[in-house]
Amino acid sequence: MRLFIAINFEKEVKDYLCEVQSIIKTSSLIGRYTLYDNFHLTLRFLGELNQSDVELLCELLDDLSQTTLPFKIKIGDIHSFNRKDKHIVYVDVLKNKNKLIDLVNKLNCLIDAKFLFKKNNQFKPHITIAREVVFNDVSSLLKIIPYNNDILVNEVSLMLSTRDKNHILTYTPLYTVNLKD
Repeated sequence: MRLFIAINFEKEVKDYLCEVQSIIKTSSLIGRYTLYDNFHLTLRFLGELNQSDVELLCELLDDLSQTTLPFKIKIGDIHSFNRKDKHIVYVDVLKNKNKLIDLVNKLNCLIDAKFLFKKNNQFKPHITIAREVVFNDVSSLLKIIPYNNDILVNEVSLMLSTRDKNHILTYTPLYTVNLKD
């Protein structure tokens, strides 16, 4: 099973991300766009694991939920980076990045104490909107306005990543914990 840990979003946030995607689509020639139901913020990619690992990860998430209070973030700035003349486009976290980083550090300590994973790159909180984008008019990106509302981070989920026979990527929550109030 291909697994990762993430923060999932409510419909209102996904609708905003979909609007951002629409602007990117009109200003690009090609791209692979994140599906509406797949919008999330990855906290830790885990890779291929088995069912017994899933059970241990659920216990670790339970531990995390007992020591982490809910908090709010704000999103909005649109960025991209080049990879072979194509862009990966993402929405940046504007507010409380440090709280996300603290959450990830707690999560990493719990996971690293039980698993021998290859170390991840430094965590950079973001929401991927599209991959392999070739822009024809980047000026339209200036029309994108930040999301106005705070986003409550009060849940963390263990996610399963699968591809169907048509190679469509689906992310499914396997286990979700509520952060301690």
